[in-house]
Amino acid sequence: MISIETLFFTIVNRGKANAVLRKAKECGATGGTILLGEGTVQSKLLDIMGMTETRKEILIIPASGELDATLHEILSDTFKFSKRNKGIAFSVPFRRWTLDASEQEHNISLDDDRFSHCCLFTIVDKGRSKDCITSARAAGARGGTVIRGHGAGVPADSYFPLAIEPQKDTVLVITRKDKAAAIRERIFSDLELDKPGNGIIFTLPVSNTSGLVENRIQERKGGTP
Repeated sequence: MISIETLFFTIVNRGKANAVLRKAKECGATGGTILLGEGTVQSKLLDIMGMTETRKEILIIPASGELDATLHEILSDTFKFSKRNKGIAFSVPFRRWTLDASEQEHNISLDDDRFSHCCLFTIVDKGRSKDCITSARAAGARGGTVIRGHGAGVPADSYFPLAIEPQKDTVLVITRKDKAAAIRERIFSDLELDKPGNGIIFTLPVSNTSGLVENRIQERKGGTP
């Protein structure tokens, strides 16, 4: 049984996630979950043509610390994450919740120096994801990935006999930790998330990354991030 210490995420082009999962199982993964999503392409020409969204798959794998490092190394090499538009991977540290004060050193903090990146999750009504990406880019983000979903819950005074589940967009933005606060504040302000029903935003630390633009730049320079 794997001791779950991280959640390994990889975002690849539609149709590639099953191949990535098979390779991950060869490395020791016991399984994973695949979600459908859309990436974004930053191009004025493509924006005019209405072709700024690309179909993506998001694969989530529970992993130990050792397996997580192996997945980054093997999957990045096998699927060429270092090349443009081949895919990215990132890991979110995972710890079991505890009420034992003696285990407080295991708590996760965004201020931890081990984390150089963050993942911002923004959940908004369907159709507002483009505004969210626009705001994120204005604050320094390079782009994001949109996961389609739906909410739940009907007002107590509703007279409708059927439950209504509004469609939702979840926007994932991976960014360096020093940019995260500005991006979060810009999204929060522009989308008026302080108003009830407009959406929520939260931030998780990222312990490891592969395939990000800055990773490719560092590799070309022969350095380390």
